[in-house]
Amino acid sequence: MQLKLPGRLTRLGDEASDYILLSLTLEWLDLEFQRSWYLRPRLASGEGAISSVRLAVMLSHVIRYLFALFCMVACSRAIDVGPVQLLPSSNFYGPDGPWQAINVSLGDPPQSVQLLPGGIYQSLILSNGVCSGSSLPQPCGVGGLYNIRNSNTADNTSIQMVPNIQSIDGGATQSVVTAISITEQLQIPRIGNSPWNVPNLSIALVENISISFPSGSGGYPAELGSLALGSAINQSFTLGSGSPDINASLIPGWFFAQEKVIAANTYGLHIGSAALGIPLSLWLGGYDRSRVLGPVSSQAYSTQDGSLVIDLLDIEIGVDNGASPFNFSERRNILNQGNSSIGESITVSMNSLAPYLHLPKSVCDAIASYLPVSYQSKYGLYLWNTNDPHFKPIITSPSYLSFIFRATNLQQPNITIKVPFQLLNLTLQAPITNKPTQYFPCRPPSGGGEYTLGRAFLQAAFLGVIWDPQAGLWFLAQAPGPNTAQTSQQVPLTTTVSGSSNSWSDSWTGHWTPIKETTSTVNATNSTVPEGPTTTTAPPAANSSSPGGLSTGAKAGIGVGCAAAVATIIAVALFVYRSRSHARLASAASSHETPNAMGPDGHNNIPLKGYYAPPPPPPEKPLLVEAPGPEPAELVVQEPLHEIG
Repeated sequence: MQLKLPGRLTRLGDEASDYILLSLTLEWLDLEFQRSWYLRPRLASGEGAISSVRLAVMLSHVIRYLFALFCMVACSRAIDVGPVQLLPSSNFYGPDGPWQAINVSLGDPPQSVQLLPGGIYQSLILSNGVCSGSSLPQPCGVGGLYNIRNSNTADNTSIQMVPNIQSIDGGATQSVVTAISITEQLQIPRIGNSPWNVPNLSIALVENISISFPSGSGGYPAELGSLALGSAINQSFTLGSGSPDINASLIPGWFFAQEKVIAANTYGLHIGSAALGIPLSLWLGGYDRSRVLGPVSSQAYSTQDGSLVIDLLDIEIGVDNGASPFNFSERRNILNQGNSSIGESITVSMNSLAPYLHLPKSVCDAIASYLPVSYQSKYGLYLWNTNDPHFKPIITSPSYLSFIFRATNLQQPNITIKVPFQLLNLTLQAPITNKPTQYFPCRPPSGGGEYTLGRAFLQAAFLGVIWDPQAGLWFLAQAPGPNTAQTSQQVPLTTTVSGSSNSWSDSWTGHWTPIKETTSTVNATNSTVPEGPTTTTAPPAANSSSPGGLSTGAKAGIGVGCAAAVATIIAVALFVYRSRSHARLASAASSHETPNAMGPDGHNNIPLKGYYAPPPPPPEKPLLVEAPGPEPAELVVQEPLHEIG
């Protein structure tokens, strides 16, 4: 007998297909059993025939029970087929975030660790020795440390290769790392089900790490390791001497090739925002379609190192709706504003392990020239001047920093990703700073490395990757704001990514405050700006608001009152002077008056010698009194940036 499964069932994977084939085979045996042992005895007579019938019915029920059991197993296997979600941790991490992480476990018995998603091949796991006896400032390894001595499934002897890791974030910041290669069991939690067990995960176990400041002074430990997201099906280590290679597992390759759960060796990622409550979204073999807005750009990744590279054409400042918090409504050509040698574009890579916008120093300075920030050389970052009156309007309004990339697969020549300034107001904390300090995350890569857009950018962008040595692609699209769909719209990722029709503006409604349009202040470009803030990078005045002193509004009121008093005194003096002049001239004229010079109406019709009557004074106007409030802001000419501290 030959059994043929429907096409829908053949896509469930080999194991599910085997269960269903076996179930159908048992059903066929059941029918054959009934025909042989149930129908045939009915043709005979006697007690023996009755006993045979009863036995046949009993065995038939047993076979049907086994058939139902196998069908149940097959159905449960079928339910697991599809994109695999990696759940975010309930905690947030720094020290330059807050950032979200993935919650997984390693070893047997399981040891819980929180990992940043990103990188390729070996996952970077912090060992318990990273923080023991360390002279580095604390905290250290707060996302969880792994102790290889407490695991029954670790293998630290088979792979002799020493990992060539110079930085935990791909070189974006300076790091010192020593590690060994191991394999270990990975457990990925599932909602309402037992965890996935991925055997022999390829791991670089970090035994020592120090992240240095750009100035070279001091350093600080790492809080989190990382979970690599590809790129091959597995990672092979050659032992030599005729020994077989060791194949260590990679995700999502293991789910695709070994477990046959997902349809392709792919993933979809949106970092989200911990501060604004946008959950991290990571799916293996698929993506959440609600995290993809508008057009999607696809391009090949680097075949040398798997880098997700693309050409950055420009950086702009804009406002989605309402008035602008700047003294302009839009600013373009920021990419080469301070450095004409950049040309028409620079090549950048996407890296979710890097924290900042790692761009040329000239580009960071150009962006900062429009913001109330101050450069801090120790950190190589720009600290927000939170007391500046322009700070709050910028980070709470619908203003954004947009990145324009070259698109190769779209009808339009480029694709734009908008990053609201709300997402670029991040926080430095211990062990980098003694107290929480808000900063703008732009810094050149360390050691002249490649330009990278890290987690700060990826808060607002979707990434999708198809790992394929011949036809590999990666995808870039706009991601939504805090009004993200509560229920994931999971879609398999096999050949392409399609965006949803959701509005990006709507995804931010209620989470930013548009500035009311007004025509009271018009800048030099004739664009309408709100009364109040214009931008400046100069630090706030030290005495602009001090406890127990006069407020800025009070000082402005005093200034207006003094000016009015001076004007009144001048007007009175002028009136007295001119009145006395009138009297003297009138007296002189009467002593030289011509007889009979009076007209019939009794008025003198002969002009006074050497004097002509002034024109009549204009009608009196009511005195205008300004309501209390700040003076209209002036455009402040930007001075060069100065380092502080």
